[in-house]
Amino acid sequence: MIKVKLNNAIEYIKGKPNKKSNEVFRHSKYGQQLIQPSPCSVPASKAQKSNRKEFGKINSIVNVLIANPEESKAAEQRMNKLNRKLQASKRFKTVHQFLYHEVRAQLAQQSAAKARKAEKEVLLPRGVKLHINPFTDLTAAKLYEILKARYAVFTLEQHIIYLDMDNIDYTATHICLRRKAQVIAYARLFHDAGDPPTTLRIGRMLTTDRGKGFGRFLMQQLIAQAQSQGATTLQLHAQIPAIPFYRHLGFQTVGEPFTEADIQHILMQRNI
Repeated sequence: MIKVKLNNAIEYIKGKPNKKSNEVFRHSKYGQQLIQPSPCSVPASKAQKSNRKEFGKINSIVNVLIANPEESKAAEQRMNKLNRKLQASKRFKTVHQFLYHEVRAQLAQQSAAKARKAEKEVLLPRGVKLHINPFTDLTAAKLYEILKARYAVFTLEQHIIYLDMDNIDYTATHICLRRKAQVIAYARLFHDAGDPPTTLRIGRMLTTDRGKGFGRFLMQQLIAQAQSQGATTLQLHAQIPAIPFYRHLGFQTVGEPFTEADIQHILMQRNI
């Protein structure tokens, strides 16, 4: 007997639960029935939360497709054609089941394509130059352009009021892309006093000319620079909307979100 929550009431049913998807096969006189119970009092694991989120996203797409008679009919034809090639035990029984399988596969392909794109080397257009400098090698003009870009993004755009010059700049490696001396992408690489010697951090990551791959190119250079400095782990505080960007570059979230400068962040890291 399994304790599940159905229709806002606790029920005991016969069945075998799938811990990852939170699905239960209920057996009755009408045969086996797949149900999706709502969460019980036991906290869901990360795998369960991820699967529920994926299930909801795919199911919403499938419902839209089924609601369209033309799409539903075309899907049924594709399902029947595929079923003729499959063994009886592997055939799809409903159009909803078939579409769920199709949509899930398409989303997986999109995710894989994004990952391959993130790994692909970005070529800089003519006129954009990469600069890697310790603080002592920065001229007054170069430092002025860096601070101007940081002020434009973090203070004017994001309305973060704080002392930007926090003394970390003195020991950091400053990596930026410049076009005609103007900074269009920037980040600093540094070691935090509380971290192991082989862990480096990325901070003040920004781009002012977006949607052209400059941020991805800069991250590739930061990873290479960290490796050249003997680091094995790279960390950063990512703003919540930027999590997908860093995930495509191999970073994983660590712990729970936290507030930094009145903006939700989360720690992310990757091995290098």
